[in-house]
Amino acid sequence: RLSDKSSFQCWAHSRSGKRCSKIVKPREGECIPVPYCNVHLKSGDGALRVIRHPIAGKCLVARFPLPPNYRIAFHGKRGKCRPCDKEDRAISFYPPNPQTGKNRNRDGKIITNNYNGVLNPDQTGDLIQYASCPGPNERQNMRSTFQYWGKRNGTYGGLEFLTLEEIPANTQLCHWYGSGWWSARGIKRVNVGLGKYPAPKRIPSKGNEQDHEI
Repeated sequence: RLSDKSSFQCWAHSRSGKRCSKIVKPREGECIPVPYCNVHLKSGDGALRVIRHPIAGKCLVARFPLPPNYRIAFHGKRGKCRPCDKEDRAISFYPPNPQTGKNRNRDGKIITNNYNGVLNPDQTGDLIQYASCPGPNERQNMRSTFQYWGKRNGTYGGLEFLTLEEIPANTQLCHWYGSGWWSARGIKRVNVGLGKYPAPKRIPSKGNEQDHEI
């Protein structure tokens, strides 16, 4: 964040790993904007790339090694949730406090009673929409923080994701969709790792033959 409290440096990197130097400012009067410049809103973060996947259609991989806590922004147009029988890559939207820009109260507790539609990444440069859900023998290596950007009833918003560990080049970025996502669509959850583009393997629990559930 810059000295001007309403200005931020773009989070994205070039394909060679250089941080974008462009400044991002609020687009709809929101407290904190989606932290990508207009160019990277359309093209996506150069640290990531989308490849074809024989089962999922597409998946998201690291172009070069990513450190733990690498920040990535999911973003899209705010609207209504589609029926479960339609292809859907949207994420629920919970607008942050318009004064603080945060999704937590004074006690640090997450606020979850202000649902305001979904963020639909269709026809945007969002890349997280292509990140797979880990299969039964795999684990997530990124997660959302419940830090949103945008304003209530606005047209555009975003959600912060962080990597949970170092992610080697060509490794898939995976996050847990939730058990309800699969059952609502009648889809069987399967492993998504590929030889050239592996997904992180599940770590066995100590003293237990079975792995812990994600």
